[in-house]
Amino acid sequence: MLQNQLLLLFIFLVLSGFFSGIETALMSLNRIKVKSLLKQKKKGSKILAKLKENPHKLIITILIGNNVVNIAAASLATVVFSQIFDSAVIGISTGIMTILILIFGEITPKTIAASNAEAIALSTAPIIYSLSIILSPLVWLLEKFSRGVNKLIGVSGEEKLSEEELATVVTMGRKEGILEKEAAEMMHNVIKFGETTAKEIMTPEVEMVKIDGNKKISEVLDFIVKTPYSRYPVYDKNESEIIGIIDIDDVLKQVRLRKLSTKVKRIVKPILFVPETKEIDDLLTELEGKDVPMAIVVDEYGDIEGIITVEDILEEIVGDIFDKSKVKQLKFAKDQDSVLIDAKTPLGEINRALGLKINGEKSNTIGGYISDKLGKIPQQGEKIKLRKVTLEVRKATNKKIKKIRITRN
Repeated sequence: MLQNQLLLLFIFLVLSGFFSGIETALMSLNRIKVKSLLKQKKKGSKILAKLKENPHKLIITILIGNNVVNIAAASLATVVFSQIFDSAVIGISTGIMTILILIFGEITPKTIAASNAEAIALSTAPIIYSLSIILSPLVWLLEKFSRGVNKLIGVSGEEKLSEEELATVVTMGRKEGILEKEAAEMMHNVIKFGETTAKEIMTPEVEMVKIDGNKKISEVLDFIVKTPYSRYPVYDKNESEIIGIIDIDDVLKQVRLRKLSTKVKRIVKPILFVPETKEIDDLLTELEGKDVPMAIVVDEYGDIEGIITVEDILEEIVGDIFDKSKVKQLKFAKDQDSVLIDAKTPLGEINRALGLKINGEKSNTIGGYISDKLGKIPQQGEKIKLRKVTLEVRKATNKKIKKIRITRN
């Protein structure tokens, strides 16, 4: 009699592990993976797909099975312990069974299932499907009850595609030739868009081109003509005191009206100040809502960290697009020994424009050349010294180099 009870207790413990492992295996496979298994015509994939059509019903079925065997195991353990030990120590049966269920009914099977989710899910799907049919009246009742509770507490039962699933869809589309490389990269950028902060993509303060607001229009015209920007941050008493921005169109308007003596600060437009931790999806919405083309990024103390434009943010989605027309501007100015360039500028163009002989065996762009030389994605400020010039990373994220300064030695 006791031997039969011990055998039954062992079976309950195995079943507890079975249900726990199945729960992990089935719930870890997303819909995209299931569709992939269907496409490969894997054995058990059709039944698995049916189960995944209603994950709410699936989890209820598994939980019913798991809880029934756990309760049965705990009850039987009490009976077994009462026959083996004195009644004074029967109470420890609950504690011992809790430990056994935790180790052999939860932790171990879930760890194994997490590493072999696909194989376990395919092989056990028919068993769970059959069980869901047998338990269908009870499953239906509990499903209605749980959905009712969800509605009462305001939890939506609508299933949404996770970021991981979206990324998987894009990756599979690229591998199967449905999506072009550029389109896939753009979609991945959109998925990761909300994780990027202003500090990661801003132009650092040392690279900001600012204009003194106390100067007259006539005094800044030559400077504006020589620099390739359409908007400039304007400062008042010192460069850390940004008071707004000026637009080239507003400057030209003053020129047409022959108001060259007007001070720059009289035609500035408001500028937005944002914390360096602000996520760029929220920032883009704010910039568009306030119709402001750029924002000053500040740290926790209010000190200027850099500047970020709508173009910078959109570039995170569409990627860096190298403009060949900029090659014509690629040269050292007479009074300067350095030039700031896009990291995607081809090495050949740089060599021709600046009279250099940078040889990138594995790379076509200056950014790729630097990454290859350093053996990593460098951080802002890292340098490579060559015979004639020094290459300095001036703007970079954790994924790529964006801007590089080339300085004569």
